Amino acid sequence: MASSSLSTPASAQGRSSIRPLAIYWLIGAVVGGLSLRPELANATTSEFDTSHLLSIAIALLATVVTTIAYSKIVTTGGRSLHLPTLFGFSVLNGLFETILFIASFKIGVALAAPLTAQPIWLFLAGSFTFFAYLGAIHALFWIKILPSHLNKSPSVKNVRRVWIVGLTLVSLLWGWLYFGYQDFWSVVVLHALFDAGMVYSIRYRLA
Repeated sequence: MASSSLSTPASAQGRSSIRPLAIYWLIGAVVGGLSLRPELANATTSEFDTSHLLSIAIALLATVVTTIAYSKIVTTGGRSLHLPTLFGFSVLNGLFETILFIASFKIGVALAAPLTAQPIWLFLAGSFTFFAYLGAIHALFWIKILPSHLNKSPSVKNVRRVWIVGLTLVSLLWGWLYFGYQDFWSVVVLHALFDAGMVYSIRYRLA
């Protein structure tokens, strides 16, 4: 094992250093402490009424379907499953990246608030900055962290479309859970589930 790791780049083995992730998660912790204290302190600020539970159920279904679709458009690259990464990454990234997701959503809402009090426009503004953050962090950070894993075969073209649509829907539903119900922790759980599916599907491993 030692000789293999010396002769083969970590990225080729599907491994990545924990240092950039630790910095990313630390930023999430700082942002959470500065701007999301109420969300972190409370399980939810609303009752789990019928509409709230229905929203969680729909978001869970969309998350599971999108995760399954993702598993069909990626490859393991011959890598083996690493259980400590599966559990550790899912929990830590599920929490700290969700903090950054929600913070980016709140920026859009704050920018739109002086212009409108209509909930739909506030939600769309938050979704816009959320999507902007998603695009930027994946292009500038995750593409460098994760090993090569996309299946470029034409045979999965239709599934890839389903995944893109599902990912968009999941992002909107997660944003709605926070915007409509101030339900931060359900989003954390759904994000952790999504991350677990990603780690399992591509056999991602922290070095």
